[in-house]
This record gives sequence, C-alpha cells and structure tokens, in this order.
Amino acid sequence: MTLILSMLLLIYKRLNNIGYKTAKRRFGIELDELMMALIVRFCGGDPSLVFR
Repeated sequence: MTLILSMLLLIYKRLNNIGYKTAKRRFGIELDELMMALIVRFCGGDPSLVFR
C-alpha cells in the first residue's frame, strides 16, 4: 500500500512540476476533497453545495 501511494505521489509531483513536500500536501488536500464529495454524493447530497 505504501509503495502504491509513493508512486502516485511521485507521478503527481512530476505532472505538476512541484516539490515533494508541496505535492504531498496538495495530494492530501485533493484526496480529502474527493472523499468528501463521494460521501456527500453517496448520502444523496449535492457536492457543489459543500465546496463553495
């Protein structure tokens, strides 16, 4: 699991041309937002109302 995550992080870093620490922080933030949108959608809500 750790190896998969580290590979995803390195790919994200390379695609966005940013440093490792910045990529790690941004990847975490985007992953949290994605999970929140999926949970809201699963519960029958509108994700666009959550992320204003």
